[in-house]
Amino acid sequence: MTLFPFFEPVDDRTFLLVGGGRVATGKLEKLLPFTKQILIIAEDATKVEAWCLQHEVALGTDPDGAVWPVLLKRPFADDDLDRANYVIGATDDRPLNRHISERCRECKIPVNIVDDAELCTFIFPSLVKRGDLVAGITTGGKTPGFGQYVRKTLEEALPDNTETLIDDLYAYKLQLKETVPEHTERARLLRERLAELLKETD
Repeated sequence: MTLFPFFEPVDDRTFLLVGGGRVATGKLEKLLPFTKQILIIAEDATKVEAWCLQHEVALGTDPDGAVWPVLLKRPFADDDLDRANYVIGATDDRPLNRHISERCRECKIPVNIVDDAELCTFIFPSLVKRGDLVAGITTGGKTPGFGQYVRKTLEEALPDNTETLIDDLYAYKLQLKETVPEHTERARLLRERLAELLKETD
């Protein structure tokens, strides 16, 4: 499987998460820093509910309501896909996972089936998020453990003030656009400012 990393906005997009166990809970945890518009469908959602209670995440019960994420405690139905822009299958029922994958492919909806790369049309990477800095790391589904190692290494290498650093650089970039017309000179000044900010974090 050849993968090309790209990012797309998820504003006003709905993630359908099928499953309520440990794996589904892990996917929910990874999605929440990016969006709350998540529809969870599971007959047994004990672990999801416990995690949400522990982390003070309110769960809605109406997909047309204002509270997201939404939890529906029932079996998956094919017409649930009508509400989905992306689907994550995280059940321990392999035939159900395969059915979800097949239906998503028919409907041309991106689908990720946990721990089964052949059923996926997109890979759920190991994620690093610090404010507007986002990195996705994948081994093409071959060795997720190594991807997690790389993620941890990257997280430890980032300065604690990464979020502030990005905001400061962006403000400086806007300032330079108004005062320095030449692109190459702006790039040089930005590199110098970045070096100064990084030195301040040492």
